[in-house]
Amino acid sequence: MAILKPISKFSSTTPIFSNSRCVKFATFRMSSTSPPTTAKTVAKGGKKAAKTAIKETLLTPRFYTTDFDEMETLFNTDINKNLNQSEFEALLQEFKTDYNQTHFVRNKEFKEAADKIDGPLRQIFVEFLERSCTAEFSGFLLYKELGRRLKKTNPVVAEIFSLMSRDEARHAGFLNKGLSDFNLALDLGFLTKARKYTFFKPKFIFYATYLSEKIGYWRYITIYRHLKENPEYQCYPIFKYFENWCQDENRHGDFFSALLKAQPRSLMIGRLSCGPDSSVSRCMLPCTSTTVNALLSTRALD
Repeated sequence: MAILKPISKFSSTTPIFSNSRCVKFATFRMSSTSPPTTAKTVAKGGKKAAKTAIKETLLTPRFYTTDFDEMETLFNTDINKNLNQSEFEALLQEFKTDYNQTHFVRNKEFKEAADKIDGPLRQIFVEFLERSCTAEFSGFLLYKELGRRLKKTNPVVAEIFSLMSRDEARHAGFLNKGLSDFNLALDLGFLTKARKYTFFKPKFIFYATYLSEKIGYWRYITIYRHLKENPEYQCYPIFKYFENWCQDENRHGDFFSALLKAQPRSLMIGRLSCGPDSSVSRCMLPCTSTTVNALLSTRALD
């Protein structure tokens, strides 16, 4: 994003525009506890548009919680002898380097491009930004809490989670700033308090987040490469950032790969029943939905 702000700054406050023309800015909320609401927006030139919040479906990005006490046990070096602390320390140095610290800097192309997007493409693109922002913010919340809870048990792993939450906050802020180009914004503070949280046991958190991060990497790099080869479809400059952006996702996935290797009992899941009615299939369904959502977003943008 233009300037990385603390997550507490994400609010429904109407931004102040420097130009003299009046632009109304609609903040909308998404909650699984209430029906979607419609917010009216007024774009430049007084053009009216209706905005409907994302309808809750299987593909809607979720917020997650887990058994944090069990997490503390899993990352206790006195209990879990499979933890490869040297690998985690090497990964920590990667995260501390913060390769994308100055990458998410916006320019005037964003607003100019948004004003040119109209019709069905505009609706699809806004939904893409909404879902992506919600998914990134979901990661921020989970990683932040894990970083806080594991400080005493395993400071190295805790710091990695905190640095990953930094990345996710940066991504969510950048995407939400993109929504402002369409005179909209997600009320992330409201989402934090009002949205339902899906409970996953730690081992499923490892699987779900590993898949999500690695799928995110391939999602971003695939879109980037496609648009680089077909620049005539480059409708919005956010895609130019995907080449570096995807490396954040890849590093996150590498970290969860290391976590899975440190939890050999979790890998026994492959020997369990994975039929359509099994408990494993029901628990992993959100992972599948993440895959489908990524593919749908890529296809929609094509």
